[in-house]
Amino acid sequence: MVYNSLRNSILSLNLVPGTVVSENEISLRFKVSRTPVREAFIALSKESLMTVIPQKGSMVSLIDFARVEQEFFLRESLEAAALKRFLGNYEASHIAELENCVKLQYEACKEKKYELFLRYDNRFHKTFFNGQKVAWDAVENSSGHYQRVRLLTIWLLDIVEDLVTEHEALLQAIRERDGERAMALLESHLHKLNTEEDMLKRLFPDYFTDSRENPLTVDFGGLSIT
Repeated sequence: MVYNSLRNSILSLNLVPGTVVSENEISLRFKVSRTPVREAFIALSKESLMTVIPQKGSMVSLIDFARVEQEFFLRESLEAAALKRFLGNYEASHIAELENCVKLQYEACKEKKYELFLRYDNRFHKTFFNGQKVAWDAVENSSGHYQRVRLLTIWLLDIVEDLVTEHEALLQAIRERDGERAMALLESHLHKLNTEEDMLKRLFPDYFTDSRENPLTVDFGGLSIT
C-alpha cells in the first residue's frame, strides 16, 4: 500500500522531483511502522524513483535525461516486438478494448485530465502485450523517468487530442491487418513524445539532472555517488 501510493504520487508529479520524504512522516500518514515504509523506499530506489542520501534521508529522484533515453529505447524495442506478434493473433475482444480506451481518452481530453489520459494511454498500449506479461512488466517498472517527462510534455504542449487521433489511425490499421502501416504509425506515435529537453529544463530547472553531462555520477540502486 505504501509503495503503490508513493509510486503513484511520484509518477503523477504530486510528489515533484527533489521532494525530501521522511520515513517518520510517511509512517504517521499511513499509520504503519517504519519497517514497511523503509521497504517501500528501497523498492522505489531500485526503480531510480527515490534517491537515498546517507545521513540525510531520502528524496524523490530528479528526472535524469540519460535514463529517459534508455527507458524510451526499452519501451520502443519491446512494444514494436509486441505489436508485431499482436497483429498475427489478436481477437475481437482486443479490438473492443482498444476502442474503449480511445473513447475514455477522448473523455479525459475534454476535461483536460492529463494524468487520467496517460492511464488510458498506457492501457491502450498494454493491450498489444497480450500474453507477454513479463515484457509489459519490464516496461512499466522501468519507465518512471520517461513517464514523468511524458506527463509534463503532454501538459505543457496540450497535445492529447493529437495523440488520440494517432491512436485511432493505429487502431484502423490493426483492423485492416495492415502490419506495415501499423508498425510505422506506432514508431511515429512513440516519437511524438520524445523529450523536449530544452523546454523542460528552462521551465522546471530544479526537476532535472543529466548524467550524460557528468559521467562520474553512478547510480547504485538510488544511491547517487559523485
